[in-house]
Amino acid sequence: MIDKKENRAHSRKNYAVPIEVSYISKGRNVGGQSLNHCDNGMCFESTSSFRPGATINIRVKDFHPHGPCKGICDGLRSSTLAEVRWCGEVSEADGPLYRAGVKFYAPVY
Repeated sequence: MIDKKENRAHSRKNYAVPIEVSYISKGRNVGGQSLNHCDNGMCFESTSSFRPGATINIRVKDFHPHGPCKGICDGLRSSTLAEVRWCGEVSEADGPLYRAGVKFYAPVY
């Protein structure tokens, strides 16, 4: 059995929350759900595929910064632009389902 080394600079927080995702050049939002996130990225599932390298907008639906997340939502952005790093199909049971990993763009202050 091969032990894969974790190469992430930031630890992941498993926190499932409904999101809306869209290409920044298109007005159509697609629903999805986050699976985990860290300070500089997120993994989510959606019924739409997203092209690696594309810039997308992600908005968390019903974001409650002082809600009952108990620290597991730390680093989760309520709305952000991100670059799609990878995307692949994971299931076809009830139709196509895709999992994508994104890297958040750094905020400009």
